[in-house]
Amino acid sequence: MASLLKDLFNITFLQQLAALCLHHYPAFDTQKFLQQTQGPDWDQLELKARVRQISHALHSSLNLPYADAITVLIPVSGHFSGLHGFVFADYVEVYGLDDPQTSFSALAHFTCFSTGEFAIRPFFQRYPELTLTQMRLWANSDNLHLRRLASEGSRPRLPWGMALKAYKKDPTPLLPILEQLKTDTEPYVQRSVANHLNDISKDHPELVLDIAQSWFGQHAVTDWIIKHALRGLLKQAHPRALALYGLQQLPLQVRLEMMNAKVSASEPLHFGIELSGPLELEAKIRLEYKIGYRKKSGQLNYKVFQLSNKVWTGQTMEFERRQSFIDLTTRKHYPGQHHLQIMLNGHCYAESFFDFR
Repeated sequence: MASLLKDLFNITFLQQLAALCLHHYPAFDTQKFLQQTQGPDWDQLELKARVRQISHALHSSLNLPYADAITVLIPVSGHFSGLHGFVFADYVEVYGLDDPQTSFSALAHFTCFSTGEFAIRPFFQRYPELTLTQMRLWANSDNLHLRRLASEGSRPRLPWGMALKAYKKDPTPLLPILEQLKTDTEPYVQRSVANHLNDISKDHPELVLDIAQSWFGQHAVTDWIIKHALRGLLKQAHPRALALYGLQQLPLQVRLEMMNAKVSASEPLHFGIELSGPLELEAKIRLEYKIGYRKKSGQLNYKVFQLSNKVWTGQTMEFERRQSFIDLTTRKHYPGQHHLQIMLNGHCYAESFFDFR
């Protein structure tokens, strides 16, 4: 994935960035910038390394004090969004750590076009109270991008980002931010709050379950956030998470039919499931399948996939699934015996083994 994304930082982008810098600051050294970003190692650099090299080249080619450089980059940044905008926040991360107030103002601007969630994290390390205060202010902003940054930038386990070890150990200082945002009207912010709580649940499951119980039923938005936040604990069949949604062991029969017992990269796992049981029973069901993938060491590593969230009303239910075994960047498949389990409300109702070759 990254090998494709990094190609967004190509010569066309670099020339456009240089032209805009020159427009807003006539002393910008375009030749130096292009030379420093098109060196012999450029093709080998991955996405984050390319962004960092661009930051260094910008600093060298502007040749300005940090605060003055920011005044040039502010108008330039409005021409770029998404991944291209990473460059401006990265500049703050690299060169702005000694000037937090200028950096906070810059990130507040840059995040509206891209994101500042990675760049803010070193500030948490050097200025924990100052940065936390800023995040709480952003959580109250009218700007949805700043509200999202307040949650996303303070996530203890942000993917691609520096872990915030202090908040992994004790996340309670972050809870007022999440409390402020728990009924936010913007899905962009809601997803961040849910992901933030999911991060916390990996180290402090009981704390997140306490929050979920206290928030549950207050607001439709909050209920969505809670359910998304508890996805990890629900997949782990945590008893309190299951109980919150009324998911209990049920007198249902689950029949698993294996269409094939041998799979490969060209032949996916194919199986069918039938649920049957009492006609008079009405209950919530959470149906999942769990695959134990054979690791290189020989051990099994389980991954849970959701099939259905429904209400059982006495009608027989049937499901059919195909699961690919093509290698992914996140998972390589190894030959040997694998394990399939059918999970109903967190309990295994049927299982079978199959071989990957």
